[in-house]
Amino acid sequence: MATGGSGAGGGAGGAGNDHYKRNTFTSYVAPLPGDMRATADTNEWCLPSDLRDVHLARPRLLQGEQIVASAPAYMYSPIDPMDNGSGGTGSGSSGGGNISHNIHSNGNGMSSSVNDGGSHKEATFGLLSVTNFKLAFVPLHASKRNLEAGAVTAPLCDLYQENTYLGRNEITLNNIDQIYTIAELGRAASALQAARMASHVSRRKKLEPFKQHNISGRIAALHIVCKNFRLLKFAFQQQDSKLSGASDHGKLIASALVRFGYPMRHDLSFAYAYREPYYSTLGPASGTSMYASKNDWARELIRCGASEWQVVSSASVPLLQNPLHAGKYTVPPHFVIPKSCTVDRFLDLSRAFCDSRAAFWVYSYGASAASLVRLAELQPAAQQDTKLENVMLELVRKCDERRQLKLLQLTDRLPSILDVRRSYQKLRRLCTPETPEKFMLQDDKYLGLIEKTNWLFYVSLCLRYSSEAAATLRSGVTCVLQESNGRDLCCAISSLTQLLLDPHFRSIDGFQSLVQKEWVALEHPFQRRLGHVYPAQGSGSGGGGGGNGSELLEGEQSPVFLLFLDCVWQLLQQFPDEFEFTQTYLTSLWDACFMPIFDTFQFDSQAQRSKAVMDSQLVLRPVWDWGEQFSDKDKMFFSNPLYQRQKGDLGVQSSAAGAAAHRRSLAVGNRGGTGGGAGTVSGSTPSRNTINPQLFATVSSVPQDRFLQPAHRICDLSVWDQCYYRWLPVLDIRGGGQPQVDLFHRLLLSNIAKVQRCLEIQSFEELPDAYFEAIGESRSSLQKDEIPDRAEDETEYVDGVERRRKPTTKAGTPTNGFSPVSGNLHLSSLSSFFPFGSPIAGDAPHQLYDILNSSSELLQDTTSILDKSSIL
Repeated sequence: MATGGSGAGGGAGGAGNDHYKRNTFTSYVAPLPGDMRATADTNEWCLPSDLRDVHLARPRLLQGEQIVASAPAYMYSPIDPMDNGSGGTGSGSSGGGNISHNIHSNGNGMSSSVNDGGSHKEATFGLLSVTNFKLAFVPLHASKRNLEAGAVTAPLCDLYQENTYLGRNEITLNNIDQIYTIAELGRAASALQAARMASHVSRRKKLEPFKQHNISGRIAALHIVCKNFRLLKFAFQQQDSKLSGASDHGKLIASALVRFGYPMRHDLSFAYAYREPYYSTLGPASGTSMYASKNDWARELIRCGASEWQVVSSASVPLLQNPLHAGKYTVPPHFVIPKSCTVDRFLDLSRAFCDSRAAFWVYSYGASAASLVRLAELQPAAQQDTKLENVMLELVRKCDERRQLKLLQLTDRLPSILDVRRSYQKLRRLCTPETPEKFMLQDDKYLGLIEKTNWLFYVSLCLRYSSEAAATLRSGVTCVLQESNGRDLCCAISSLTQLLLDPHFRSIDGFQSLVQKEWVALEHPFQRRLGHVYPAQGSGSGGGGGGNGSELLEGEQSPVFLLFLDCVWQLLQQFPDEFEFTQTYLTSLWDACFMPIFDTFQFDSQAQRSKAVMDSQLVLRPVWDWGEQFSDKDKMFFSNPLYQRQKGDLGVQSSAAGAAAHRRSLAVGNRGGTGGGAGTVSGSTPSRNTINPQLFATVSSVPQDRFLQPAHRICDLSVWDQCYYRWLPVLDIRGGGQPQVDLFHRLLLSNIAKVQRCLEIQSFEELPDAYFEAIGESRSSLQKDEIPDRAEDETEYVDGVERRRKPTTKAGTPTNGFSPVSGNLHLSSLSSFFPFGSPIAGDAPHQLYDILNSSSELLQDTTSILDKSSIL
């Protein structure tokens, strides 16, 4: 033991030398708590004793969630802001090398800083776990660290968007797109040194989904690229002791990620293991139409005044229920076809088109009810003869009042799904640089690199042709959108066209109904386009079959839905007061695409969804039930404070439902008939609760003076910084960005609401502080002039209605316990990517919470300034 002690002392004493012998002494006695004698000089991965309980830091698990693999690891920020106060080139260093590293502990050993060429990075030690649902990193003693740093934990949690199912350092396995490994440089090299070498592309190796058994060598670090533009970097502690033996934590985590992050079947998704009961809050009063029944489509026909079309339900068609013929058609459960065509004839014609996507009605506009129709291209075998396509177009033409039709061929004008994927990959590489050096190189040529991605060019094309389709409908001419299969970019153009024409779809409920109709009900292949499943195509023992399968799989993946959301974001920038939702809502919607718990974006078709429910008892949870993921506080960020709903919009959603309620006896389709009727399908008798659009008024209730005409040139577009750059701290501008403007808008509207309320009840106790600052008086002086008896009366009458006034504890002190909002609000610590950026500290959380709370409560009672439904 004396020899060991002297060896340890010698190692510590010779720490300043350039060359020293590695300490090979192994102690079987744990050091005392807080013993920091064994530090970075001999072993930079040596941990104090109070960190050896890392395996006790288990992640929070959901019902049915199981841990697959766990390992201690260091988590690095992709690129931290440059440290201007330190990092001099001539700072004191030990050796003559150009790379110097200093690893120190902040009392609990939680934080490590690596100074590499003047840059500053922080590494957090904790437990990295892989479950059948997510990849979770739990920092060790995070609560102690926050308390020592003086952070206010409660406001940080309140003002950072928190998900019920995911923590800040957790991602779902569906979100993982690419996994890179950094091999260990040698037995004597450390994982930190290997992590520093990650900037060299030759050191990184990509793990392929179809090569799960080719993980060789010891892995020192992992880089995980997510589909939502997030880059996660982990380095691992290598152990080689006589007690535990050699252990490769990196290989353990990498093997688990490749196995569970790339499922070969959809029933391996966590949604099938999550058995938590679901109680839906989405009912008829929610305003979101799911288009899951025949009545939903019938109400849309009534709202649009489309009297020349009929709704068809696959369950009522004998041909589609026949097992011998059902496999020939891939139609959705409910679709709308021309009334002049029988169902059997329409199905016979649809076999000539890709995916049986013959002319499907989606929308009508104007007094003449000009229709928007989606149509697929002919099958390759039938493309030589366009007779069947002409017959289908003629059936659509008969539904137009003027007998006019315009065919908008999208295949030749818009990019293919492969082009969209390549553009997305280039954009993501630009938004996820691995090192500060790469970021600086990209920053010098940023505009040129953005142009080379072609992403904004594709956004420009989508806006251009959606504007062309909208102009066609405004002129009273039916527009037919034709694409290869009618299920990809056709969804985007059709949805954007309706957003430009119909203000109902610019509300939150209307937009959710639009996505349900165009993307979910008409079956956009989300499972293939978003890469939820990696089927084993051409799987064999060699790598050739796996490579072919990987190439086929990459050809199927394409984030078309993200391209659509980006187009919607561009419209938000050009028309900020026309949309009820915000960019935070759109960003959260993109993140929700990779939440397997919700089925909205998990399937290619309704048939797959129904089969999963019947065979595996899958619990369906629509993503539109935002209360399942977020609290009411977080949902405040979804609403636009400047949105003002017009009076004519209030009854848009409920007009058809109200008509059905008042005329339910007339809406009962109890008359039989053959395929020509709107409420009959191939001679079948409709349900007595089925709405028959033919019995209602044929006048469209869509306003014709609220259309939008966006600018679609590339110079008029911007980069969606919140969605693409929120994971890069180096781009965070404290006190700047759109969140700053949004919160000041909420503060202004909150003050307006307070003033109006004080005028209505003739009580000036709740006037905002900005009023007193403007007139140069104090709040106490105004209270002395008021009648004292009025404060005792807690009952007030507004418009003849008795209300209970909120009791005031002290002048100027809000009842929620937070400090009052000052007119001179200082938000210097606010993240420009709020609420997704770094949490804010100081007094700003209290003031921001008061802004959100007051703007949410008071604006709901102020109908003369803003409609009460403009705030969630």
